Amino acid sequence: MTGFAPHIPVLALLGLAACSVPSQTPTDCPTPTVVIDVGHTEAAPGATAASGATEYSFNRRFAALLAQALQDHGQPAHTVEITEPDPRLDRRVGEIRSITRNTAHGLVLSVHHDSVQERYLKLHLVDGVERSYTDAASGFSLFVPAETPVAGDSLAAARSIADGLIAAGERPSLHHAEPIEGENRRLLDPRRGIYAGDFLKILRTAEAPIVLIEVGVIKNPADEQRLSDPSTAAAVARTIAGGATLPCPVSSRSTARTAG
Repeated sequence: MTGFAPHIPVLALLGLAACSVPSQTPTDCPTPTVVIDVGHTEAAPGATAASGATEYSFNRRFAALLAQALQDHGQPAHTVEITEPDPRLDRRVGEIRSITRNTAHGLVLSVHHDSVQERYLKLHLVDGVERSYTDAASGFSLFVPAETPVAGDSLAAARSIADGLIAAGERPSLHHAEPIEGENRRLLDPRRGIYAGDFLKILRTAEAPIVLIEVGVIKNPADEQRLSDPSTAAAVARTIAGGATLPCPVSSRSTARTAG
């Protein structure tokens, strides 16, 4: 999250059949459209891990695992990737809108990996090269819009994802709420590590429910090592896929009550 800069999107369009209303069968809900938004680009790679690897490389690998996890649940996947060298954030926002406007029931998951403020950085040698790292923060963080028409459904999706991660042994990080320059973000749900993210254009302009996921603090060597392990990262991706649900649209709930 630290150093968030305009960048080009890589998007995955996925059909997700799960519905978060437990009293209904999946057929009572229209199939939501899930857009996996891969944070940053090779040219604007975001944060740097403790080893010197780029956040973008982590984001791409994890997004692929998340797409696979949804496919393993029987969901068809269609990937849309922007390759033109266009660093404008407006391009990223526009691509997400162009997809979600074509569905009445959609969810956006924006995949990122986290860092910390400079005051918490230390130095160590990695293969003879001095790199910065932290031991001041670890764990996942979730950001959602809090002041927009999609705020309620975004928060519901974030809570479902967080509950799954916590049950699987992952822990939320609260370092973005610290009252220091560059942080001081509003916590919507401290137990689940969910923050108001309206300061991010991608969240405040979203027309569909959206959750920005900081999968872990890769500036922390322990988090980086865990998330570099394919089996661990795949397990986290499966957990997020299992929690990525939405409330059924009102029209679907009304139809289900009438049919019953």
